[in-house]
Amino acid sequence: MDASASLRLPPRPSPLTAGLRALQRFWRPFLLIQGAALALGLAYRFSAPVRAACATLMLWKTSGGLPFVMITGALAGGILPEVAKALVDRKTKVDRKTEVDRKTERQSDRLREVLFNTAFFAINGAVIDGLYRTEARLFGDDAQVITVVAKTAFDQFVFTPLWSSVIAALFLFRGRGFSWAATRPALRAGFFRARVLPLLLPNFCFWIPIVSVVYALPSPLQFLMFAFALAAWSLIMVFITSQDPDQSKS
Repeated sequence: MDASASLRLPPRPSPLTAGLRALQRFWRPFLLIQGAALALGLAYRFSAPVRAACATLMLWKTSGGLPFVMITGALAGGILPEVAKALVDRKTKVDRKTEVDRKTERQSDRLREVLFNTAFFAINGAVIDGLYRTEARLFGDDAQVITVVAKTAFDQFVFTPLWSSVIAALFLFRGRGFSWAATRPALRAGFFRARVLPLLLPNFCFWIPIVSVVYALPSPLQFLMFAFALAAWSLIMVFITSQDPDQSKS
């Protein structure tokens, strides 16, 4: 390739482009969910009825064990976002027949995506519950500032980049039609820059305030607060991981 041809190549997109677009699109729900999480945390500290209600939820979580955690994760991350999208994604029906035909053609693929998302978020729930248990052993089970800061730092800057890499690979696999042959080339050099970094920027902006509240709560309640925020975050995460820079260039 000569120099003039290389000059005509489009600039390589920034790995933060998808993340910035997600922030621009979702900053209002970010603030809404973060405000609700803060309000719930304060209510738990200062309201006896709220503490009583949370005690009941904590009992369910403790007695339910791993199945409860996985079902909660599947509902919060897989089912509720699909219900939300179904309620808000109502297009103008100019040509009803054409729209019905298109929906019929996509029905099978859509069902596979919903099943994939539900299964993923069930597993994700178990992983996050395991993270919280591990952090309680590593850093303690109190709500002191130093403990909250240590857990938040470990969560966001150690665990999150590693787990986000797994998430990006799984959703890439889904986006490539569940084809390993189509997915494998994108897992080579540049994968982290192109697909994980775009997820980290909005993740930090959304989750650092959330988990700071989460880790100030008693351990059994932490996962329930996480599940509350997960319903909103899963929509954002799916939006970002669905952006395929390799295919958009073609």
